[in-house]
Amino acid sequence: MHAVAGEQADRAIAAVRQLVASGEVKPGTVLRLRVKQGNLVSLLGRDAELQREWERLTGIPIDASVMPQVDSMTFIRDRRDADLTIARTHEFADLDAAGLIVDLRPLLQRFGFQLRADEPEGYLLLDSQSRRGDKLLAIPADLDLALLFLRRDLLENEDNRTRFRARYGRELAPPLTWAHYQQLTEFFHRPQDGFYGAGEPRERHTAWMYWLPRYLSASAGGIAFFDARMRPQLLTAAGISATESFVATVPFSPPQVLEDGKDFNYTLPLFVRGNTFSTILTVATAKIANREGSAIRGRFIAAPMPGYVHHGKLLRRTTFIYGNNLVIPRSGSHPELAFLYAMWLTDPDNSLRSVTANGIADPYRHHHLRDEQVRALYTPQALDLMRQELRIVRPGGTALPGDAEYMAALSNQLWQAAAGRITSREAMARTSREWDAITDRLGRAAQIAHWRALRQAAPGTAATSRP
Repeated sequence: MHAVAGEQADRAIAAVRQLVASGEVKPGTVLRLRVKQGNLVSLLGRDAELQREWERLTGIPIDASVMPQVDSMTFIRDRRDADLTIARTHEFADLDAAGLIVDLRPLLQRFGFQLRADEPEGYLLLDSQSRRGDKLLAIPADLDLALLFLRRDLLENEDNRTRFRARYGRELAPPLTWAHYQQLTEFFHRPQDGFYGAGEPRERHTAWMYWLPRYLSASAGGIAFFDARMRPQLLTAAGISATESFVATVPFSPPQVLEDGKDFNYTLPLFVRGNTFSTILTVATAKIANREGSAIRGRFIAAPMPGYVHHGKLLRRTTFIYGNNLVIPRSGSHPELAFLYAMWLTDPDNSLRSVTANGIADPYRHHHLRDEQVRALYTPQALDLMRQELRIVRPGGTALPGDAEYMAALSNQLWQAAAGRITSREAMARTSREWDAITDRLGRAAQIAHWRALRQAAPGTAATSRP
């Protein structure tokens, strides 16, 4: 039987009151919430309405503050003042291996909750967003799969259509392949007018996020980061082709795109102000571009992620690029309260209030995609596409201990290639050498065992692309 909307929240509040009544939660207890700036509104509600309601119902105040806009590993390891925080899906392996976050299964059992993935109100991609092996490490509170966004009005312009047909010998339309996408970025690039064809980030630290969908679709037979002996599979046709595609957009990008810190906080405003033809980011892009005051409101479209054609068949993949979900640091003082707030916040009713607040959280439950207010905010077209793309999502990162190191090495070499300092082949060769060194330092036998277990448990995951 499905839980009705609101039941999850009511049970969480009842459990908190029981903890208070039993004396397990002492007078003066404060729940400390540490999240990134963009997530703060989503986790506290519009004008902090969810925070105020929790405090009224439980008597437990929330101390909320902003954490750095970086991966959570360092923050959770070094800080001791967070009861509840967020972590990206690709961080779970490192956080778990270091013993920094709590396995939530005992808390689910103690308080009698179940996380559901089925219709009508379950979490959309529950396993990918919450589990590692047999452990439950996070409560989904966001989604963050990568989508392509384009200027619909420019695609429909008759003069553009005529010129594009004359230049490329095909119709102007959203791209099917990464090669088609490259043509579009070149065609619409007008730097003399302050308008750029490509609005993908290319800074040093998040490069892997925009390379991975290319890599995952670049081999017909399926491609994984490593072979059975943990030898990197990057210096391959797939790895080189993906890197060449990643690099090729740079000449058609905004001038500061390679500078440190110029991530989506740089490229997204340019797209919303009407200064780029395209961008790649999460469905929250549609919410922001659809706001009053956006220069492109009603003039953009979400498009399927491009891919590669293999033996006459198009293979497309997308991936989680952020995915900020709720985790409980082991160093926190109140894991029970943190868990119950997470369950209260992500209740079917309250989660709608979170998603429709003025934040950047993506819809993450099935009924979010049907809700009229959510559809009005994010546009029906973008949400319908997101539902379609759920079937081609693959995990971000390696899903292995050491992921932060593997991804940092990859991103740095991708950035070096994007800056023109090395070739795409050399970027993959250097990354392969660095990955081998990381694996050897962590213990190749142990990493092989992790990799084998990961592949056996979920053959379609672990950055593996299968048609």
